[in-house]
Amino acid sequence: MAPVPLLPPHRLAAAVQWSLGFNWKLSYLLAVIGLQFAFYGAIGLLTVWALPPASNSGNILLQITALPLLVVLMAVVIRSMKLGHLPVWSNTLVPIIACLSGSALGVGLHHRRWKATFFVATAVAITSVWGMNVSVAAELSRVTELSLMRMVAEGKGLPSGEGRLAGLVEAAFAPTDSATTSDNSVLHNRGAILALGIAIGHERLAPLVGLQKEAELVRQATSLRPGTMLRGREDWTRHYALSAALAVLENPLISEAAGLLKEQLDTMPNGSGFSFGDLMADRAGIRFALAATRSEASAKAIQTRIQRGFVVDDFFPLAADLPEKLTTEQLSRDFGGVGGAAYRNQIRKIDARLDD
Repeated sequence: MAPVPLLPPHRLAAAVQWSLGFNWKLSYLLAVIGLQFAFYGAIGLLTVWALPPASNSGNILLQITALPLLVVLMAVVIRSMKLGHLPVWSNTLVPIIACLSGSALGVGLHHRRWKATFFVATAVAITSVWGMNVSVAAELSRVTELSLMRMVAEGKGLPSGEGRLAGLVEAAFAPTDSATTSDNSVLHNRGAILALGIAIGHERLAPLVGLQKEAELVRQATSLRPGTMLRGREDWTRHYALSAALAVLENPLISEAAGLLKEQLDTMPNGSGFSFGDLMADRAGIRFALAATRSEASAKAIQTRIQRGFVVDDFFPLAADLPEKLTTEQLSRDFGGVGGAAYRNQIRKIDARLDD
């Protein structure tokens, strides 16, 4: 059930950075290690309590080592199946060490099993809910709100079609008065992308940025959504904006997985069918988000480029020839299903277009 990869929300990394004063990369690394240590440590601890208390030192040693290692092995197998390849082996050291440490703690608390189990399970549940409820800093919320204001002000006079998309993107990324926000290009671009995700993608993103989806500003922004097109398609615009926003909120792998899940659901009865065009829009949105937030230099370069005018050809390739509306049977027969050889070949073609 754990997400792959298991990564912390930005709020946790920001808290580490604030408390320790480290740079962002080191703070994020420490947050990753801390989250995985807590998660796998809890697994090791609870695994030991699944057995009766050990009667001798030999059984205690087995409880501390053998059973948790078996659990870690199962976790690696499951992760490999979800990722489609074996994980980098250096990345398994933290789960193994954490699981062994948790099991050692479990043995020490075993004589009060029900009390400790209840306490630890409750703590893990609360921590998990807090971690999954992605939150962002108040500053990012304010920057996003300012981008929405500019989009609403500019969008009222924009025509339907790709011209509206271009105008909204340019308004979202437009320079702001330094007195109203910090001089941080990455932060500015994150807010712009989240504003586009709310307005063009879905208003459900608003609470994740600290805004109310019923707010008047959000309502005015979402009223610009109908008629905003990418290559003549409203659905591709939404895929692009949503995937970019999800990548900014968490991690591009999560955003990509969300797009793929949506496409697989579309192959079910009453669905619109699996679309490689939709997947291209997802992947293009992710690349856009990464380019706009990778570093201060990259963020400023994107701002300069958009200020000269948003050109669709620079951000999204032609996609009309990609297979669409595929049923589950067609996807399995023609492409070997998700992960099949033909499917991977099609993805490589999509990525080649995006590279170009």
